Amino acid sequence: MAAVPPPIPRLTTIDEVVQALSSIIEWSIDDENRLGYFAALYKRITIAVGVAIDQGAFDDGPLMERFDVAFAQRYFDAVNGHFHPQRFPRPTRSWQVTFDTATRAEPIIVQHMLGGIMAHILLDLGIIAQNIAPRLSEIRHDFDTINAVLASQVEGIVEDINELSPALADVYAVLQQNQILVIVEAFRQLRDSAWRFGSLLAAEPGFARPATIWFRDRQVAGHCKTAYHPPPLIGNLLDRVGDRESRDVVGNLRVLDEIATRAAPIKTVL
Repeated sequence: MAAVPPPIPRLTTIDEVVQALSSIIEWSIDDENRLGYFAALYKRITIAVGVAIDQGAFDDGPLMERFDVAFAQRYFDAVNGHFHPQRFPRPTRSWQVTFDTATRAEPIIVQHMLGGIMAHILLDLGIIAQNIAPRLSEIRHDFDTINAVLASQVEGIVEDINELSPALADVYAVLQQNQILVIVEAFRQLRDSAWRFGSLLAAEPGFARPATIWFRDRQVAGHCKTAYHPPPLIGNLLDRVGDRESRDVVGNLRVLDEIATRAAPIKTVL
C-alpha cells in the first residue's frame, strides 16, 4: 500500500488543476486505488475546458477559469479531508460514499466514475456557481457552453472505456450514436439540476444556505449509493459487464491517464 497522497494546496490555474489530478492518478497507480478512475475522467474534461478557454469559447474566459478552479477545489478539499482528517474538514457525505466504495472491486469502472460525477455535479457545482456568480443569469451562456464542451468529449470517453470493457463495447456497437445522445442528455440533466440548486442558494438568505446544503448533501449521497448498489435487475446486468471487464486497476489507470491528456475536438454548441 502506498502512503496517503500529500495534501493538495489551494490552486489558481487550470494547469495547476491538471497537475493536481495527475498527482492523484499517480498515487492511485502506486496504491492500486480506484479513486484514480474519476480523477482520469476529470483530467480529460479539465483539459478540454482549458482548450475551450484558450480558443475564446466563453464570454468571460478569466471568470470561467476561476469557476473551473474553484469547482475543482471542492473535489481536492474532499480528497484532503478524506486522507488528512486531522488537518482538513471531513468530506461531505456525497464524497465519502465515493471514497469508501473505492476499496470495493465489484463496481465496474463506469460506476466508480459515476459516483464521483454525482457528488461533484449534483452537490459541488451549484455551490460554486452561486459563490462565483451570485447573479447566476450573468453566466448562463458560459455555463451552457461548458455543457457543449463536455458533450464534445463524451464519444471519446466512451471509446476509452470500451477499450477496457468489452461488454460495454458490444453495447456501443449496437447503439452507437444513440448511446452517445443518451449520455449527453444525462450530463445535461445533472448540470440542469445543479443550476437549479445554485439558483435556490442564490435566492435564499445567507443564514439558510448551510441547512439547504446539508439536506442536498444527504440527497446526493443517496443517489451515489444507488449508483453503487443499483436495483437487482440492473445490478445483474452490471455483474455481467464486470465479468468481462479488465480488473487490472493499474493497467486500467495507465490506459485512462494516457488518453486523458488528449482532448477531443472542442464543440461549443449542443
